[in-house]
Amino acid sequence: MTPYELSKLIHKELSPIAPKLSAAINRALVDIGEGSVLVGLGPGTDANDNASFQESETIDGMSGEAESALAKIHAMMGKLEELSSWKVIVDKKPGRQGNPLELLYTLVRIKADR
Repeated sequence: MTPYELSKLIHKELSPIAPKLSAAINRALVDIGEGSVLVGLGPGTDANDNASFQESETIDGMSGEAESALAKIHAMMGKLEELSSWKVIVDKKPGRQGNPLELLYTLVRIKADR
Protein backbone atom coordinates (compact mmCIF):
# COMPACT_ATOMS: atom_id res chain seq x y z
CA MET A 1 0.00 0.00 0.00
CA THR A 2 1.44 3.39 -0.96
CA PRO A 3 1.55 6.28 1.51
CA TYR A 4 -1.20 8.00 -0.52
CA GLU A 5 -3.49 4.97 -0.33
CA LEU A 6 -2.84 4.59 3.40
CA SER A 7 -3.52 8.29 3.94
CA LYS A 8 -6.79 8.02 2.01
CA LEU A 9 -7.88 4.94 4.00
CA ILE A 10 -7.09 6.58 7.35
CA HIS A 11 -8.78 9.83 6.28
CA LYS A 12 -11.93 7.94 5.31
CA GLU A 13 -12.08 6.22 8.71
CA LEU A 14 -10.94 9.03 11.02
CA SER A 15 -12.05 12.34 9.50
CA PRO A 16 -15.65 12.07 10.78
CA ILE A 17 -14.50 11.53 14.39
CA ALA A 18 -10.98 13.04 14.59
CA PRO A 19 -10.41 15.47 11.69
CA LYS A 20 -7.23 17.01 13.14
CA LEU A 21 -5.63 13.60 13.62
CA SER A 22 -6.61 12.65 10.08
CA ALA A 23 -4.98 15.85 8.75
CA ALA A 24 -1.84 15.26 10.85
CA ILE A 25 -1.46 11.73 9.52
CA ASN A 26 -1.91 13.04 5.98
CA ARG A 27 0.87 15.55 6.66
CA ALA A 28 3.11 12.80 8.05
CA LEU A 29 2.54 10.37 5.19
CA VAL A 30 2.28 12.72 2.22
CA ASP A 31 4.08 15.98 3.06
CA ILE A 32 6.91 14.69 5.26
CA GLY A 33 6.78 11.08 4.10
CA GLU A 34 9.34 8.39 4.73
CA GLY A 35 12.23 10.71 3.90
CA SER A 36 14.17 11.33 0.73
CA VAL A 37 17.50 9.91 -0.39
CA LEU A 38 18.33 13.25 -2.07
CA VAL A 39 21.19 15.25 -0.59
CA GLY A 40 20.88 18.85 0.59
CA LEU A 41 17.29 18.88 1.79
CA GLY A 42 16.30 20.50 5.08
CA PRO A 43 16.33 18.86 8.52
CA GLY A 44 13.91 15.98 8.94
CA THR A 45 13.57 15.36 5.22
CA ASP A 46 16.47 12.94 4.73
CA ALA A 47 15.64 9.22 4.68
CA ASN A 48 17.72 8.69 7.84
CA ASP A 49 16.36 11.66 9.83
CA ASN A 50 13.99 11.29 12.74
CA ALA A 51 10.91 13.53 12.58
CA SER A 52 8.12 14.41 14.99
CA PHE A 53 5.33 16.92 15.53
CA GLN A 54 2.24 17.33 17.71
CA GLU A 55 -1.43 18.10 17.23
CA SER A 56 -4.24 18.47 19.76
CA GLU A 57 -7.96 17.91 19.37
CA THR A 58 -11.16 18.02 21.36
CA ILE A 59 -13.78 15.38 20.55
CA ASP A 60 -17.34 16.10 21.65
CA GLY A 61 -19.72 13.34 22.58
CA MET A 62 -21.02 11.21 25.37
CA SER A 63 -18.63 8.87 27.19
CA GLY A 64 -19.71 5.87 25.10
CA GLU A 65 -19.13 7.78 21.86
CA ALA A 66 -15.74 8.96 23.10
CA GLU A 67 -14.66 5.42 23.94
CA SER A 68 -15.83 4.24 20.52
CA ALA A 69 -13.83 7.06 18.89
CA LEU A 70 -10.73 6.08 20.88
CA ALA A 71 -11.12 2.44 19.83
CA LYS A 72 -11.34 3.43 16.16
CA ILE A 73 -8.31 5.75 16.54
CA HIS A 74 -6.24 2.95 18.09
CA ALA A 75 -7.29 0.50 15.37
CA MET A 76 -6.16 2.90 12.64
CA MET A 77 -2.90 3.61 14.48
CA GLY A 78 -2.15 -0.11 14.31
CA LYS A 79 -2.62 0.03 10.54
CA LEU A 80 -0.37 3.10 10.31
CA GLU A 81 2.42 1.47 12.32
CA GLU A 82 2.14 -1.74 10.30
CA LEU A 83 2.42 -0.03 6.90
CA SER A 84 4.77 2.92 7.57
CA SER A 85 7.60 4.04 9.83
CA TRP A 86 5.29 6.55 11.59
CA LYS A 87 3.91 5.97 15.07
CA VAL A 88 1.28 7.99 16.93
CA ILE A 89 1.25 8.45 20.69
CA VAL A 90 -2.22 9.40 21.91
CA ASP A 91 -2.40 11.18 25.27
CA LYS A 92 -5.82 11.61 26.81
CA LYS A 93 -6.34 14.44 29.27
CA PRO A 94 -8.05 13.17 32.38
CA GLY A 95 -11.52 14.63 32.40
CA ARG A 96 -14.72 14.67 34.29
CA GLN A 97 -17.80 12.79 33.17
CA GLY A 98 -19.76 14.71 30.53
CA ASN A 99 -16.86 16.88 29.33
CA PRO A 100 -15.43 16.64 25.82
CA LEU A 101 -12.50 14.29 25.27
CA GLU A 102 -9.22 16.22 24.97
CA LEU A 103 -6.44 14.44 23.08
CA LEU A 104 -2.82 15.26 22.30
CA TYR A 105 -1.25 13.39 19.38
CA THR A 106 2.51 13.05 18.94
CA LEU A 107 3.48 11.73 15.52
CA VAL A 108 6.98 10.24 15.39
CA ARG A 109 9.14 8.77 12.63
CA ILE A 110 12.21 7.11 14.12
CA LYS A 111 14.67 5.52 11.76
CA ALA A 112 16.07 2.48 13.59
CA ASP A 113 18.89 1.80 11.16
CA ARG A 114 20.96 4.80 12.30
